[in-house]
Amino acid sequence: MGQKRTKNTRKDSRQYQKETAKIPNSNDREYPVWTFKDVDRDGKFKFDPARADFDAKNFLQKVISLSTMTWAEIIKQTHDNGKSKQHFLSSDSLSKEATERIAAKKLEDLTDQIFSFAFSNKLRVIGIRETDTPTFRVIWYDAEHKFSLSKK
Repeated sequence: MGQKRTKNTRKDSRQYQKETAKIPNSNDREYPVWTFKDVDRDGKFKFDPARADFDAKNFLQKVISLSTMTWAEIIKQTHDNGKSKQHFLSSDSLSKEATERIAAKKLEDLTDQIFSFAFSNKLRVIGIRETDTPTFRVIWYDAEHKFSLSKK
């Protein structure tokens, strides 16, 4: 069973990302398993292929590509001066709308497992990374990188 993450209250989300990236999960050597049973069908970040800004081709290509990597390989990917592309989100970095959707989905107890995939410069696919299985529960589609407030 993976290590249990404690809720993050740090102000610096980059430090949180660095620290959580170092926490080994028992599933880091496994390939991600993507599930869609918990997608949010409401709100600004709804996961809905009928959205005008939903790029199905890009989404499927990225999922296929990421599915060929282990979690450890995924977490090591970087962009923009070495910042992690795929990482856990700290609760203090979440936008007001994101916090509202988390509450609406009754996921407050899992905020330390919210994980973000960068599918393009702005596009993020966000969900829950299970700590005891290699499962990623896709929940939100963030076409404009507004779920988590970026600190540059």
